[in-house]
Amino acid sequence: MRTNKFIYISALCIASMILPQSCSKSFLEQKNTSGITEDALFKKPEDGIALVTGIYNTFHDMDFMLKALWYQANFLTQDFQNYGADVFFKTYEVPTDFGALNTFWTRAYQGIARANSAFPIITKMENDKIITAELANRLTGEAYFLRGVLYYYLACNFGGVPLELKIVTDDGRHPRNTQDEVFAAVAEDMKKASELLPWKEDLAAVDLGRANKGAALAYLGDAQMWLKKYPDAVQSYQQLEGHFQLESKFLNIHDFNNQNGKESIFEVQFIAGADMSWSHTNNNHWLASFGMPEEVTQFGYAYATPELYNSFETGDERKAATVIGPGDTHPDPKCQISKYPRVISTFGGINTCGTKANPWKGSDKARSGYYGIKTWRDPNVTGNTGDTYIFSGQNVIMMRYGQVLLSLAEALHKSGKDGDALDIINNRIRKRAGLGIASGADVMSILLDEYRHELAGEMSLWYMLRRSGEHLKYVKDKYDITVPAGKDLMPIPQVQIGLNQQLLQNPGY
Repeated sequence: MRTNKFIYISALCIASMILPQSCSKSFLEQKNTSGITEDALFKKPEDGIALVTGIYNTFHDMDFMLKALWYQANFLTQDFQNYGADVFFKTYEVPTDFGALNTFWTRAYQGIARANSAFPIITKMENDKIITAELANRLTGEAYFLRGVLYYYLACNFGGVPLELKIVTDDGRHPRNTQDEVFAAVAEDMKKASELLPWKEDLAAVDLGRANKGAALAYLGDAQMWLKKYPDAVQSYQQLEGHFQLESKFLNIHDFNNQNGKESIFEVQFIAGADMSWSHTNNNHWLASFGMPEEVTQFGYAYATPELYNSFETGDERKAATVIGPGDTHPDPKCQISKYPRVISTFGGINTCGTKANPWKGSDKARSGYYGIKTWRDPNVTGNTGDTYIFSGQNVIMMRYGQVLLSLAEALHKSGKDGDALDIINNRIRKRAGLGIASGADVMSILLDEYRHELAGEMSLWYMLRRSGEHLKYVKDKYDITVPAGKDLMPIPQVQIGLNQQLLQNPGY
């Protein structure tokens, strides 16, 4: 897009602002080096690392992570609803001037532009003997991976978008490519990345949280699924076997003390202990307090539905780790409800999410009384009235092995191997959940329910449903809602169409 034209300048700015530190998350910390000159840049290995770190920085924006990824992954399924100004997700009438989508579009293309600028710089640094071939390969792999990830989520949200796979030298006003063309480009980037990146277990401790070979293969498999290349997806997903494991307990996946755990494939790194007030930096986020009850944090904008709560089978251990209802205790002892300041002052320190007689539905009783747990795991977030401890430094998992296994099961099913698909569902996913063999003979229906109960409240459920082609039927079956034609996609931001009149709006908007 138009911002790509100025990418080299952007690359210099990012490299001068973000320098790697000595522990895994702190490679995100910013250091002011405003007096640096271009001649001093890219003269040592740390400069190349900082250059690529700037691409990761794309994710560090509240609207990007919350309102343009978490919203769509959850509100469009109808299992979660919004109390605040963005209630239009309930009717799928997302306005074309919804600011978060423009933020997402703009930042995604900035990240893509940073990746495009990094390739020649890394090559030059290798040719000049500033970095080793090994480091050059890793950094190049990270840049391919991050560019592919950004296009992946753009296509998940909007369908087809303009593909910019090199530094733009014209005015940047290009038409949209098709959705299939975008996912084909994602697949190519992930293939290249998978050939260059190390496995997660081979990363040094200082690099934990950066892209790895397994992450590239997981997104490669997902791109192949979107392209309906199911045997290829099976092959991609199966390569992760032995490199990642399911957590023994579902509750452990999002544990604050288990970030970058053995099930996590790719998660956006945030910094715990950073300023968590309104003057915070974008190294932390608002997902936690946004979805906690108003009675706890003053906010409580995102709440779950009783339909989600009641949809879990008896004995499904995922329920308590996904959604909390009236009278329930928080399943994580680090987040005891009785210790939150507002609960102490207003409710005498009860240790449940309201009570069945008096559910926590907010001051105007407009919420459901049910709330997601997966983002409510950081014990530091209290939502105090003094505008402190509102933001969280906990990482956000974007891709994990449980999701990959379900995607593998779907790929096997669509390759005509229902027995193998059911083996994964029953003996790995459902077994970990404390359940027996799934009932029914419709493998796709079983898969849709497993996607729901495995991924609700995370960053991917709607995308998995839309990818399956069963999303419209799913919403009709679960909520008796008919999605208006074309509204399963997000609208192209109107401001972008104003800047680039070659962009055509999605049908229905």
